[in-house]
Amino acid sequence: MENNLNQEVIEHLMHPKNYGPLENPTGVGVGHSEQTGEFVIFYVHHENNILDQVSYATNGCQDTVVFGSMFTEMIKGESFEYAKEAAQKLREKVALGPAKQQACAQMVLTAFEAAEINERNKEQGMEEELHAIEIGMDCEVEI
Repeated sequence: MENNLNQEVIEHLMHPKNYGPLENPTGVGVGHSEQTGEFVIFYVHHENNILDQVSYATNGCQDTVVFGSMFTEMIKGESFEYAKEAAQKLREKVALGPAKQQACAQMVLTAFEAAEINERNKEQGMEEELHAIEIGMDCEVEI
């Protein structure tokens, strides 16, 4: 195991938080790569503009699992506005890292964005089970 893995990352890898579907989500979004078939499904439930429940599922790699776990923990109990700002800051921060980590993070953040769109569409009367957005990055980038 690499020396640069900190304890928080190891904990999220070994015991992912908020993994699996929600019972009654107010929004469901999917970020997926058509090239690789990898995806993240992001579930949100909010009440009074607070994300009281968030979760995710993926068929992606361990980086995707860790990022999904960390991001859901970061935004759970916060407002949508806070979560959107946090997502943007994470996009900027991850953009400085390796391409593989950028792609994995992008898939999680795109799925979150799609869940927000799905919730908004439902509020406007659209019958949409989930909202999907394809990402242009490949999680299977060679390092």
